[in-house]
Amino acid sequence: MKHNILYGLFLYAAAIFTIVAMNSFAKLATETYHPFELVFYRNLAGLIVIGLFLFWKKDMVVLKTDRPKAHIVRGLVGTLSAFLVFSAHKYLPVADATALMYAAPLIITAFSGPLLKEKVGLYRWAAVIVGFAGVLIIVSPSGSGSLIGYAYAFAAAFTIAGVSLALRDLGHTENPTTTVFYFLLTGVVVTGIFMPFIGSMPQIGTLWVLAGVCVAGVLQQFLKTKAFVIAPASTLSPLQFTGLVWGVLFGFLFFNDWPTAHVWIGGAVVIASNLFIVWRERKKKKLHV
Repeated sequence: MKHNILYGLFLYAAAIFTIVAMNSFAKLATETYHPFELVFYRNLAGLIVIGLFLFWKKDMVVLKTDRPKAHIVRGLVGTLSAFLVFSAHKYLPVADATALMYAAPLIITAFSGPLLKEKVGLYRWAAVIVGFAGVLIIVSPSGSGSLIGYAYAFAAAFTIAGVSLALRDLGHTENPTTTVFYFLLTGVVVTGIFMPFIGSMPQIGTLWVLAGVCVAGVLQQFLKTKAFVIAPASTLSPLQFTGLVWGVLFGFLFFNDWPTAHVWIGGAVVIASNLFIVWRERKKKKLHV
C-alpha cells in the first residue's frame, strides 16, 4: 500500500485520542468492575467486531499463521499490559498515568541492543538516562497518586515496550489483522478463566461506561493498525505525546484533576528524551541511506 502521510498522521492522532478516552472510561469503570473484567469485555467486543468483519469480507484465510507461539506470547504480554494500564488509571490521575507510560519508548531503546542486536549509541543512552530521571521526578514523594498506582504504571510501561518489540518481530511476517485477532482471542481466553471468580453481571447504570471502554478499545486498534500501514512509524511516533494533552484535558473535565508541577516537569523531560531519540534514529538512518 502506498504511503499517505497526512492521512496516517490524522489516523494516529485519532488513535491516541481514543486510547486516552478508553483509559479514562476504564478509570470510571474500575469503581464498579475489576480491571480484568474490563480487559475481558474490551477484547470480547473487539473479537466479535473483527470476526464479523472478516466473515463479511470473506477473508478468514488471513487468520492462517505459521507462528502461533509468537502470537500467544504477544497476546499474553498485551493482556497483562492492558490489565496494568487499567489498574494504573484506577489509582492515578489520567495525566500522571499517561506521562509515566511514556517510559515505554525509553525501555524499548534500552533493550533493543541486547534483544534485537541493534546498536544503541552514547547519545541515545544518555537520552534514556535523562528520560528515567524524568520518571523519578513524576513519582517524587510529593506525587499526587498512590505508590501502587505508580508501580502499576511503571510495570505497564515495561509491558507496552514488550508489546512493541513483539510487534516489530511479528510485523516482518504477519498481517496486522492476524496479529490483532490473535491478541484479542488470547486476551478473551486468559481473562475468561478468571471471570467466574471476579466477574459480575454488567449493571444497567454503568453500561455506558463499559460501552465506552469497548468502543474506544476497538476503534483505537483499527485506527492505529491502519495508520502504521499507510505511514512510516518514525513519522507517526512523535504524535503519541499528544496523549498527555488529552490526559490533562480528560483528567480535568471528568475527574477534576490538574497535574502538579512535578508531573509537568517530569513529563516534559520524558517527552523531550523520547523526541531526541526519535530525531537521533532518523539522523542515523539518513546517514546510512
